[in-house]
Amino acid sequence: MHGWRSLVILAALCWVGCPADVDDTTGDDDTSADDDSAGDDDATGDDDTTEPPVEPLFSVAVMADPHVYSGTANLERLQSAVAWVEANAAAEEIELVLVLGDVAWNDGLTAARAALDELSMPYVPIIGDNEVHSDDEQAYHDAFDGHMASLDGVLDGFERADAPVWNPEAEMNSWFQNSAFEVQGLRFVGVDWCARGVDGILGEAGFLHDFEGGTFPWFVDGLSDLDGAPAESVILFSHIPMHLGAFDLEQMEALTGVTGPVADRVYANLAGHVHVNAEVEVGEGGYTVFVTDAIWDDELTVRLLRVAGNGHRFEFEHELIVIP
Repeated sequence: MHGWRSLVILAALCWVGCPADVDDTTGDDDTSADDDSAGDDDATGDDDTTEPPVEPLFSVAVMADPHVYSGTANLERLQSAVAWVEANAAAEEIELVLVLGDVAWNDGLTAARAALDELSMPYVPIIGDNEVHSDDEQAYHDAFDGHMASLDGVLDGFERADAPVWNPEAEMNSWFQNSAFEVQGLRFVGVDWCARGVDGILGEAGFLHDFEGGTFPWFVDGLSDLDGAPAESVILFSHIPMHLGAFDLEQMEALTGVTGPVADRVYANLAGHVHVNAEVEVGEGGYTVFVTDAIWDDELTVRLLRVAGNGHRFEFEHELIVIP
C-alpha cells in the first residue's frame, strides 16, 4: 500500500518542483503564479469595463484521510478537526466541509459519522481506497446514505449517482460515491476514482470506470453544460489525485481531454490519498491538483479554501491550518 503511495508522492513532487509541505495561496496579488483565476480579463481598476469588484463569498474546510477504524486515537484527531471548524465557522464564513476519502471502515464507520454530524454546516464525504480494500464499500455507503440524502435541498442542485451499479470490469456490484452541487454559483463535482476488484499496487491507483453508471460518464456529464458559467467556477474533489502518477498516461489523456476544452471554467482538483500537502499543475488539463495531508498522522492539518467572486469569475486563497 505505502509503496504505491511513495510512487505517487514522488510523481507529485516532480510535477510541483517544490517541497510537499509548502503552503499555497491563490488569489493574492503577490502570488500570481498560483492564481490562475486572475487572467488578462482582470478588470479591477480598469476604466473601460463595468465588471464589479471581486469580493469574499465563503470558505470551504477540506479534510483528508481521517482513517477511523478502531480505538480512539484517529477518532480523536477527527473530532479535533471538527471542533476547529466549528470554532472558526463564523469568523471564516465556512459554508461547506469536504472529507476526501479513507474516512472510516470496520468499527469506525458509526463513530466517524457521529463525529462529522457535529458539524453545523453541510459536509460531503467521498469514499477512499481503504474502505474498498476492507470490503466495507457497501457498509460505507449505508453509513452515509442517510446523510447524503439529507443534502438534497440543502446544497443547490445536489445530485448523486445511483448505487450500486454493475461493474463489468470487476464483475461485481460497485457503490460509486459520485455527487455534484453548487454553493453560491461555484460548482463542485465529486468523482470516485478508487479501484475495484484489484489488490496491491493497482489497488492504490486511479481507475476511470468508463462504463454505464461508472465515474467517467458522471465526470463528463458534470462538465458538459458550462456555457455562460463564470471563470474558474468548477472544483473537482476526489480521494485519488487527478495527476500522472495516480493515473497512467492513457487515463490522464482521457481526463484532460474533458477538462482541457473547458479549462477556463475548471479551477482545481482537491484530493487526499498520499498523506502530504502538495500542489501539482496539470497544464494540459487546465487545472491544479491540491493534495491535503491525512488527518490521522503527521501534523493535524485542515485546508481552508477561501472563495471570492463577482459573478464573472472566482478567485481562491488556500491556507493550511495546523491544529495543535
